[in-house]
Amino acid sequence: MERLSESDKKVLSKSKYVSKITETQIVFTANFKIKAVEMSLDGITPHEIFLKLGIDPSCFLPDYPKKSISRWKKIYIKAGPEALEEEKRGKNAKGRPKKTFDPSDSASLLARLAYLEAENDFLKKLHALADLKEKKNTR
Repeated sequence: MERLSESDKKVLSKSKYVSKITETQIVFTANFKIKAVEMSLDGITPHEIFLKLGIDPSCFLPDYPKKSISRWKKIYIKAGPEALEEEKRGKNAKGRPKKTFDPSDSASLLARLAYLEAENDFLKKLHALADLKEKKNTR
């Protein structure tokens, strides 16, 4: 997202659907996201949705409403409207989930085996280099 001008920030901050505005970021309320997704599912265009909910789309790049609603829609469909109420960016973010190892899946076993073999090769080379350095220092 591009930098918001001071006039855009003032206009956007008056909306009940904006919870936070920084130089380069705007955080919409969960209520706005849910309404926007539901309106989108009813066939209303992203540009119209922003206008109907009182957010001026001209404050953003032309494809911003479309991309935002598309991102929210994926979350809404996958995890339900409750998932949009939870802010996942910033300090409270949990990060990417760790990949799980499934011992019953042969592809998972092969990937794990390849990783462990590469790790062993790396450690062997590291120990060999450490031994070489130690031999040079003792001479």
